[in-house]
Amino acid sequence: MATGCSFFSFDPDTESADQAEGVGEAPVLAALVDSGDLPPLEERLPDEPLVVEPHEEIGRYGGEWNTAILGVHDWPWLGRTVGYENFVRWDPGWEEAVPNLATEWEYNDDSTEITITLREGVRWSDGEPFTSDDVLFALNDIFNNHDVSPMAASNPGVGEKVDDHTLTITFDEGNALWIENDFILYQLLEKPKHYLEQFHIEYNPDADELAEEEGYTDWIEMLDDKAGVLNSAQYWQNPDMPTLRAWRVVEPLADSGRMVLERNPYYWKVDTEGNQLPYIDRVNFDILQDEEVMLVRALNGEFHMHSRHFNTLANRPTLAENRESGGYDFFELVPGEMNTAMISLNLTHEDEGLREIFNDKDFRIALSHAINRQDIIDVVYQEQGEPWQGAPREDTPFFSEELAKQYTEYDVDLANEILDEAGYEVENGVRVSPGGTPVRFSLSVPTDFRPDIVDSMEMVVGFWGDLDIDVDLNTEDRALWQSNREDNNHDANVWSGDAGLMDAVHDPRWYGPFHDGESNFAIPWAKWYVSDGEDSRSVEPPQDVREHMEMYDAVEAEADPELRLELMEELLAVSQEQFYAMGISLSPTGYGIVADDFRNVPDSMPSSSVYNDPGPTNPEQYFIEQ
Repeated sequence: MATGCSFFSFDPDTESADQAEGVGEAPVLAALVDSGDLPPLEERLPDEPLVVEPHEEIGRYGGEWNTAILGVHDWPWLGRTVGYENFVRWDPGWEEAVPNLATEWEYNDDSTEITITLREGVRWSDGEPFTSDDVLFALNDIFNNHDVSPMAASNPGVGEKVDDHTLTITFDEGNALWIENDFILYQLLEKPKHYLEQFHIEYNPDADELAEEEGYTDWIEMLDDKAGVLNSAQYWQNPDMPTLRAWRVVEPLADSGRMVLERNPYYWKVDTEGNQLPYIDRVNFDILQDEEVMLVRALNGEFHMHSRHFNTLANRPTLAENRESGGYDFFELVPGEMNTAMISLNLTHEDEGLREIFNDKDFRIALSHAINRQDIIDVVYQEQGEPWQGAPREDTPFFSEELAKQYTEYDVDLANEILDEAGYEVENGVRVSPGGTPVRFSLSVPTDFRPDIVDSMEMVVGFWGDLDIDVDLNTEDRALWQSNREDNNHDANVWSGDAGLMDAVHDPRWYGPFHDGESNFAIPWAKWYVSDGEDSRSVEPPQDVREHMEMYDAVEAEADPELRLELMEELLAVSQEQFYAMGISLSPTGYGIVADDFRNVPDSMPSSSVYNDPGPTNPEQYFIEQ
């Protein structure tokens, strides 16, 4: 069980009565209280608001945070900056999950049931109470409703009310990682029942008539549009939706222009002196369509804090040179990405000859030894990084030097010797497998993802030519590349190596065929794992791979963090033995930009889709020097 009363203030005895009650608020809200248009602060805060310790100092109220997104589909940057509110949060250093909207949570012995205690007294941005009923409405009436959500087919868990601030959720299988990282968690906390029930047929028998009046086909389409069930971008396009977040939408997300959010007068967090957060009045997202335009805006000093799209390795010298004139500086991003490029030979290839070659571990080892990784690092990555396989980074409890460094030594003679001994003879200038199949295949790379990967793979193809292996570099549009991957219609492909920090335990896509959309070396095996063999596109893996899958089942079901770590280390030891895919180099440290007058942003933070940077650094405590 995990409990807590505040964020970073883990001892409840250290909180004063003033801190618990709240002592300060933004001038714009104080004016509304004086005019009678808003209840007093003590009526808007919980009895025990969550206490956030400012990173540097107590902030000042006011100002506007200017940032940007690249079109409607870039909505994840909204979630990372102004939308990070789950039951629990990662602490800024990413060492553990800490209380947030949940103050306590406890699993049963086999992790098939979790009991969650919600923070009492929290209110939606329109002043209505937040209770268990809101969570149960989202889980049972939306995500478990087959008419409304395709997630219902994946059995997302069934909720049951204990009281207004306590609920239980039951799963078909052990799910001890759910409270930290389940993919629908944030959506369970953005579906206010008192607002959305008018659009749901089970609560409003006239919902279809209402849908017709508002121009929808039926109540399902209306509910989806209002709540963003199928398309998360739609959530940010409905300014009428009450929120629990620090800022609420006032000018919605659109195809162009600017999206604007203003402070939530009922936000339920305070700083260590009892002042209600957030400090900043408004957050503005300019909706841009061009990454180059975003770069120019950054160089001009038009963004207060940003770390997405333009902050590439190639742009770093230009941005660094312009820091003084632009009025900004860098902060460090420690990448969750553990590899610049992961090469996946398709172990489930439909061609029997290529499938046999790719499943030959000796063949994969030979290819790995033939890659001059240091040359790639020097030429493509400006001498940043080191040779690395698909392995967690050194600053994690999962680090294994053997896993990270195996087969990374550049030795063409050794590679040729391995192939010779394995029976791969050279005929007419091309290797031929022991089964008689010429070693000839395509290496697919998406063109509109990362130019550095295309450059590095051009070098890899050249290195493999020294083994008399005929490899064609196949550059594809990203959509086609993804389609071919999902349809198992590729020989080999390349993608970046995610999940190198604490996210390794939540998303071990490169450490085994556990992710049916991202374990590129064996998507059909992963589909078999995820669907329990029910997916018609799945392929049952060999016994040793199935045993590896069972190891991750045990990781997911283990609620004790220390025991989970031990299980994960055992899983990674098998990953080392299997050597499913090969990497190139350790991804270099990244960066973001922060304006000189924008305060309380840490000098360094982890960067990962699981960590959701910069969310865990508490943007509500950022402030602008006036």
